[in-house]
Amino acid sequence: MQPYTTPLKMKPIGDFFELYRARFKAPQATVEKAFAAAVFTVTGFQVPRECIRYTVASQALSLQIPSVLKTEIKFKKQEIFIELQKNLGSNTSPKQIF
Repeated sequence: MQPYTTPLKMKPIGDFFELYRARFKAPQATVEKAFAAAVFTVTGFQVPRECIRYTVASQALSLQIPSVLKTEIKFKKQEIFIELQKNLGSNTSPKQIF
């Protein structure tokens, strides 16, 4: 019979999913929903999801909205990107707004 040893320290459950967080990117619809929510949180304006287009390859958002609203969103772009990184992570959040 082997002598008793204390159990090994357990890994946090979040470490098991770290591989998937690094490799997978959020789908287009998820990024569009998160962007609309982030814009509403930061500016208070509601942007319809139909007016938001996201390109996964270039990580760029395109907005088909009036220019006054688009200028306000671009003015607070950094705050919106910070909010998106909280929700989506730094790898999958958009990098540009057109």
